[in-house]
Amino acid sequence: MSSSAKFYFKPAEGEYIETNVRLEPEKTAAICGTVRDKSGQPQTGALVLLFRSGQENVLIDRHITDEDGQFSFGPLEPDVLYLIKVYKNNIKIRELEIVAE
Repeated sequence: MSSSAKFYFKPAEGEYIETNVRLEPEKTAAICGTVRDKSGQPQTGALVLLFRSGQENVLIDRHITDEDGQFSFGPLEPDVLYLIKVYKNNIKIRELEIVAE
């Protein structure tokens, strides 16, 4: 079982249901963030690029921020260096290296 679980049930009248859910430790990582302008306003429609960092940065994924300026990438491999670049209207906003631990 992964670190999330979902199940359906339909109780009968007068039925008492007891359940235990055990989650295994998650072995992968993820990154979630929000792109904001200098005044702190979320930026809708910013392009966020995720690269595996190294001698040559390799593009892994891309995301366009939602109406709240949010983006997410995952699963990421632990102990790997990643690079994120953010663009809005063809202007590079930010570049950030991250290590998933």
